This record gives sequence, C-alpha cells and structure tokens, in this order.
Amino acid sequence: MSEETVFIPPPARGSFIEPGTRLNDIYVIRSLIASGGMGEVYKGEALATGDAVAIKVVKPDLARNTSALALFRREASALHNLHHEAIVRYFVFTVDPKLGLPYLAMEFVDGVSLSERLEQGPLDGPTLCLLLRRLAAGLQAAHDLGIIHRDVSPDNVILPGGNVARAKLIDFGIARAPSTDGTVIGGGFAGKYSYVSPEQLGLFGGEVTPKSDLYSLGLLLAHAARGRALDMGSNHVDVVEKRRRVPDLSGIDERIRPILQAMLQPNPKDRPADMAAVAAWAAVEPRAPRRLPMAALIAGGGGLATAAIAAVAYLALPARQPDPPAPPTPTASVAPAPPVTVPLPPPPPAEPVRVEPSPAPVKPPIVSLPDPGDDPDEPPRQRRDQPAVTVSAEEVESFMRRYDGGDCFFITPVSTQPPDILVDAFGRSTQPFHAFDRAFQSALGVEPHISLRQVTEAQCPLVNFLARHYPQRDARAANIAITSDLLHNGQDLVGTVETRSDRNVDLLLIGDDGRVTNLGRFARRNGDTVRFSMRVEGSGAPRPQVVLAVTSQKPLTSLRSGINARADQLFRQIGDELDRDPRPAGIAVTYFKLGG
Repeated sequence: MSEETVFIPPPARGSFIEPGTRLNDIYVIRSLIASGGMGEVYKGEALATGDAVAIKVVKPDLARNTSALALFRREASALHNLHHEAIVRYFVFTVDPKLGLPYLAMEFVDGVSLSERLEQGPLDGPTLCLLLRRLAAGLQAAHDLGIIHRDVSPDNVILPGGNVARAKLIDFGIARAPSTDGTVIGGGFAGKYSYVSPEQLGLFGGEVTPKSDLYSLGLLLAHAARGRALDMGSNHVDVVEKRRRVPDLSGIDERIRPILQAMLQPNPKDRPADMAAVAAWAAVEPRAPRRLPMAALIAGGGGLATAAIAAVAYLALPARQPDPPAPPTPTASVAPAPPVTVPLPPPPPAEPVRVEPSPAPVKPPIVSLPDPGDDPDEPPRQRRDQPAVTVSAEEVESFMRRYDGGDCFFITPVSTQPPDILVDAFGRSTQPFHAFDRAFQSALGVEPHISLRQVTEAQCPLVNFLARHYPQRDARAANIAITSDLLHNGQDLVGTVETRSDRNVDLLLIGDDGRVTNLGRFARRNGDTVRFSMRVEGSGAPRPQVVLAVTSQKPLTSLRSGINARADQLFRQIGDELDRDPRPAGIAVTYFKLGG
C-alpha cells in the first residue's frame, strides 16, 4: 500500500449505521473506518458540498450516558475553539433526531499515520526538526486555550499525502479543558504506555499540565529519531519505574539527545517552559554561531537545556560536523542553574536543504486508519501500539463489583468492552481512585478511563449511599441529563429524567454544604420524560453540586417534605426505605459546579 492510498474497510459486522444513512440532512454515511467500545468512526460526506468528513458516533446503548457523552462533548469543546493548521478541524457536534445518536463531524485527513511512516525507518535531521516545530506550535495553540491533549503519540499524528510538513494532530477525545466537569484518573490509554508522562501515572503529584504533552512529544520524537519506540515498560510497575529517570537515549544522534533529555525530565518542573520555547528554538536557522540563553527555555530547569536547544538548531544543518561531547546524564534533582550561554558550533559551508514541495491540497478528512486485512469482511484491526486485550467485559464488571475503595468511594462502569473501558466515579479525594487504577491494571492488564467527580466531605453520605444501593438497582431504569456542567450565580439548572411512565420520580439536589433540596416543585412530567428547571445561586470559586433521581413504583415516604434536609440523615432514611421494599427501583446521578 502506498503512502498516498487510504484504506477504507467495508462495514464491520455489527455496525449500527448503514451506508447511505443521513444525519440531520447535513451529512451522509459512506463507510465504516474504525470501531471501539464506546462508538464508531465513519467516513461521511457533506451533502451540500460533497466534501469528505470523519464522523464519530456514540453507540446506541451509551447515547444517554452522561459520562460517555462527556467525552464526546470534551472533544467537541476542545476542537471548537482550536484553529491551527497542525490540528484537525471541527465542524459540528449535535444529535441526529431520527436515530437519537450524538455525533461529532470533523475534518477527514487523507493520509497515513506517523506510526505507519516510521515503519519505513527514522526521520532525518531536517525532517525531524520540521515535525517538532509543527507539532509543538499546534500543541501550544491548544495549551493557550487551557486544553491538554493527554494522548500525544505517533498514532495520533496524520501525515496528509505522507508529507511531514503538513502533519496534523487528531483524537482530542480525552483532552482536558478548565471547564470540564471532573478529574480524569488514568487516561484510558489501553496499553499505550510508550508515550504516557510520569504525572499521568500519578508521579510528581499526579497533576497533568501542558508539560505532560511536552514529555509525550519528547517520546514521540525519540521514536521518530530511532525508527522505533523507546522501551518504556510493558506492565504498570515497570512503566512507573522507567519514568523516575530520563530514559536511555543511546542510538539517537548526539546532536538531538540534549533537547530530548530536557523534554523527558521526570519532574515536570525540570522540563522546558512551554511548547512555544521548544518550537522557537527548533526554528533557529543555522547561518552563524549563536549564543543561546537558557532562561528563555527552562522555567526552573537544569543546565542541560541550553545544550539541548543548541543541538536542535545544529540538527537542522544539512551536513554533520564532528559530534560534540556528550552532556552529563541529567536527573530530576539537578539544582537550578543561573542563566548561561553556550556558543553554537560554526556551521559548515552552506548547502541547500531539500524539502519536497507539498502535494496539492486534498479535500478534508481524520482518524488513524486501520490496516487492510486478508479477509475483506474482517473488522478494523486494533491500533498498532496496543497489545492484544484478552480480558472480557464480564471480568471487568466482576473486578469492579468486588473492589472495596473504602469510605466516600463510588465507581460504576459505563463501557466495559476492552480496550475502551470507561468508569464513572464519585469521591472526596483522588488518591483512592489512583489506587483503584493501579489495582485494575495489575489485575487485568488494561487501563480504565476514570471520570472522577470530586465531592466535599458534606456530600460523602450521598457517595456512600450510591456505593451501597446503586449496584442493587436497575441502572437502566432511569437516565438523567443536565444542559451544562458549569453554572454561575443566577443561571438556571435545566435537565431531564427519562424513565417509564409508570415510575415515580423523586429528584434531589445535594449542595456542597451537604444540604439536600427536593426539586419536585421545579419538575414537570410528560409521559416518559420529567423536565426540571430552577435558578441557582452561588458565589466564589465553583463548588460541586449533585443531582440525584430515584425512580420507584410509589413515592418515597422519606422524601415527602419539600424542605431542605441534611445529607447524612436523609440518605440513611432513603437507604432503609429501599431495603424494606423489594420492588425494583432505579438510581441516576449527575454533577455540575456552581460558582460566582
């Protein structure tokens, strides 16, 4: 298969949208590209223009699940405001009224993934610098908006027409923006250990910042420089240990090793200041010796950074000079050094750098494309850097049922089909969920994507109620959704509860102070749908609020009063009442933050 050829497989068995299906009379589905545990990606066409698009569609059984939809909304939100030539373009996120399925339409990039290109061998120096500049500039544009990609890897870089000069970042499905509704524990990497940063595994405080993308980009560049990925571990213990020190970069051109050492410092504080600094230094033209100030690149970092930048500028030279002495091995504990300057070796006689001209622009599209199989009916293959997943959905559910996270700890599966395992969680702190993440990976060999809604101490009685009673109830008996996960003082909380028309619905709002408000007087029912709307007031920093729906065959006597009550008392009474009534009941919960 040539680099210019795009393989589009036939629809896999079980595809839930047929070719020819129209979405909102805006797009038409043409063929299936890829399938996962949470949804499918199709090649489509804009009816008005005939342009190709990539369409991500959530699976029907997850179409009303708030956590599954949160991932789609997160990607839509990330892409909506991002405008950069190195980032895939976003078109629309909406719901098709006939199918009732949410979908995300994006640019369809016609090309090969960087991982496929690197199977042919490593990139040369000028091409490597070109890739570094382009990806770093695109990621800086994302970081400027507060968006962290979290999954920078060769699979998520597409080369239109095989041209590195036009590389595009794709798959912002687990990107995080400041307004998102929860904390992500783990990234749902599904075995993509080769590119995850130390902090994504809980090291150095576990706070994922833009410098996490910088570390992952360093690993991507090391892969591109070697033609194969660095050995960063294959099991959780090994993966964590290998991220406590700078990886072995032997075999990589000594002229680029220093900048990789700077980007791959275990402690985020010791890495370059931001993507803009790396992109700027990679763009230095080697026409004359330069003195390069370290302070412009490193924020609180070690003294090796200056040599790193000199190396990137030097790497852009078309001819190689004698290798400079290797820098001392860096560690995360290197004391900050005062700003210094290092002269760049004089360049050799100028020779033209040959860069192939870009091919003519192609019409839109995205997504990393699967390999063609021998069997024309074979479903799209697993992504190249994911190990074979042998764990079953039943094993995932069994592990989660048996796991005890202690006080104020609640988890529930959203998607249990490996490798796309999504877990909804509520709790007071992140530490117990990091422990669950490690235990899950150790037992099952695959990483879950945990969306944690952090609550206050006063809301813990609700969390303990969910942990005890939610697994015993019919989770499908009710679905709850709200229109926004971030509200300000004076705005309206608007949402719906979907359940059977013969079920009673009790609706509660649990504030960050532990006070519970019965929302019955703010709700109106029409058949299977209960709609509610109320104005909320809050000041200061955004604080967590939880909305709970309990569906039952008769109203709960413990909720007859419409006045406020305390969570610690009320949920004990509700739990006792549910225990005494063997008839089926349903529980649904959602979360938002309220601030001034």
